[in-house]
Amino acid sequence: MKYIHFLLLLSLAACTRQPADHFVLRGTVPGAVDSTTVSLRISSGNGVMQKIESYIIGEKFELSGKVDAPARSELFIDSYDIIRRMGKDYEMGRSCNIDFFVENGNLTFSTPHLDSLPQSYWRYDIRKEKNYRVKGSPAQDAYYEYQQQTLLLRHSIIQLMSKTDCTREEKRQMADLRTQLTEKGWSFVRNHSNLAAKLYVANLLKKNAFTYDQAYLDELEKLFASSQDTCQALKDFRQYLRDAARFVQGTPLQDGKITDAKGKTVSLLGQLNPAGYTVIDFWASWCAPCRASFPHLKEMSKCYGEKVKFLSISIDQKEEDWKEAMEEEKMPWPQFLCPTALKKELPALYDLRGVPTFFLIDPQGRIVFSGHDTDNLGAQLEKTGV
Repeated sequence: MKYIHFLLLLSLAACTRQPADHFVLRGTVPGAVDSTTVSLRISSGNGVMQKIESYIIGEKFELSGKVDAPARSELFIDSYDIIRRMGKDYEMGRSCNIDFFVENGNLTFSTPHLDSLPQSYWRYDIRKEKNYRVKGSPAQDAYYEYQQQTLLLRHSIIQLMSKTDCTREEKRQMADLRTQLTEKGWSFVRNHSNLAAKLYVANLLKKNAFTYDQAYLDELEKLFASSQDTCQALKDFRQYLRDAARFVQGTPLQDGKITDAKGKTVSLLGQLNPAGYTVIDFWASWCAPCRASFPHLKEMSKCYGEKVKFLSISIDQKEEDWKEAMEEEKMPWPQFLCPTALKKELPALYDLRGVPTFFLIDPQGRIVFSGHDTDNLGAQLEKTGV
């Protein structure tokens, strides 16, 4: 009898022993039918995606793998295929998407019910992030706190972003909510010690090019001043800070050759307003948001008159497309076409990776703002006091 008791204790110890070189994720999903697919996709710092699959049996699943450091992962629970095979109503199927940190050790996933989980893609409801827990990962424990603290804020922002006809007041409201979210991010990073969770949230504090100064980057760097480069994520973050220093507010606009509406090649710097501010609008004929921004730009142009010079630079591949759109839009300011050679340099010069993108240039030829929204541009112009 003592021998049997000893074996039971030994077996229990084996089940609860924390694995050091791999992880075991055990989950319970009430309401899930047998053979529902479970897929865990783990992102690594070098861009490699690790994918581990299993199935739910008796509302339970188990997945195992290995990570070198705590890593963000996505758990997909998909019952559409098995529902179809069973000949049941397709609407009974579910495709759920859950984000959390994975690290080596014993991990447990729990939820009240399959239907309480956030579904994938356009059906994702961020408020349902409160309906699951993953325990056993210190990084996830830390991130869960941030996740729950910001749940309503993030939901409100998403609701406003989903509107196709936001009023200016709603856009101001969105800006205020983003400010609150940023403040919570700073507070979290300053007050928590888990490196993986801190780095994830710190990456959310990155700003668009030319909307920050060097002091902002220095503050981000201070957050990890006492941390060693022991993980790739921290090395990547520090590399970002070095790269981002090239795009701080006040960086001089570089010269380049552009083509005017008459086909003449001119200097970009030569088109700036030497006595005031210049707005440069990068756009393309095929870009619907670009063309939707023109009415607002025209309003601003009338409002500021000669105090602010507006000019547009198209990145169209074909000159005829540019000229056709230019004729349709009838923009009352100088129009230019960006040659292929300069177009290739735009990402490196200005971190410009999409259109529309607006630049505000001060009288000294320095970039003091860059953005993709005309309301943000208008707010920046108001700050200049012109």
